[in-house]
Amino acid sequence: MNVHSIRTGAAPAGAKQRLGPIVFAVDAAYAVPLATALRSIAENNRSAWPLNIHVIHEGIGEETKRLIFESLPANSAVIQWHPIATLSFASGFSTRPGVSRMTFARILLPQFLPQTCNRALYLDGDILVLTALEQLWNIDLGEAVVGAVPDYWLDNGVSNGPGATGGPRVKRYFNAGILLIDLEKWRNERITERSLDYLDRFPATEYSDQDALNVACDGKWKILDRAWNFQFEPTQAIARIALEQKLAIVHFVTNVKPWKSGSLSPNVAFYDTFRSRTRFALSRWERVRSGLKRAGSRLLARSVLLRAAWSCTKSAMRAQASTSRR
Repeated sequence: MNVHSIRTGAAPAGAKQRLGPIVFAVDAAYAVPLATALRSIAENNRSAWPLNIHVIHEGIGEETKRLIFESLPANSAVIQWHPIATLSFASGFSTRPGVSRMTFARILLPQFLPQTCNRALYLDGDILVLTALEQLWNIDLGEAVVGAVPDYWLDNGVSNGPGATGGPRVKRYFNAGILLIDLEKWRNERITERSLDYLDRFPATEYSDQDALNVACDGKWKILDRAWNFQFEPTQAIARIALEQKLAIVHFVTNVKPWKSGSLSPNVAFYDTFRSRTRFALSRWERVRSGLKRAGSRLLARSVLLRAAWSCTKSAMRAQASTSRR
């Protein structure tokens, strides 16, 4: 483990830690979204500076770590980096296309924090924080192990399955991208061990560690307001929704990620307002190239639709002609 401390000296006089640890689990491919997510947290949580950030990672080099740290405002955070090396424990588990194997690292999260730490906030890298997190941090979990938001697509409010694998069903199904965790209860309930046991029995479960965590935490989690993990359709523009509904955390859950070059996400500009203030801001040429790729993708998609429509039209015309001849 190595640490990036406050880079302009000690914490400001009288500074008080009121939030954290905040934990991420990412690989090198997520350097840009990690820096952007951290920037959004820092800008909206000034009263909690210096933020206590922990990053479980694989393959993030020292130069990239430096750039991520320097993407934050001065005096805003201390980052502790925890390498996980090979994820060999998960070598037999599968993930959906486009999902990094780092997703399994959050199962091990308590191992990277001190035993004296009794609460943690886990965040996926593909998020933006739009408000102060203190209200979330102070939610009373009661007897629950974690606080989470139901999954927008996979929770139906009645009875749910962790995938088409024959595994056990759960009462409700949460999205594991934002988790408020009672670490003592997690350890006492052996959530890590039970999740790994589930994955050993169902290594091809469709939603990987999220399925495992839902089974391990079944009946032991508290439903949080959707504003704390707002999952939405990839075609939705989030800026107006965020303003109207006072969203706290927006979560880009599909493969249509707004930071990817040429992305067709309608949230590219919204996301870039945060990215542009990091050390990973796009150059003018990168913006032009991304715009050209986006235009090309839209033209290709339109062409495919036109060809499909013409094919259907020709089929209908042939069918009509055949009927007329009869």
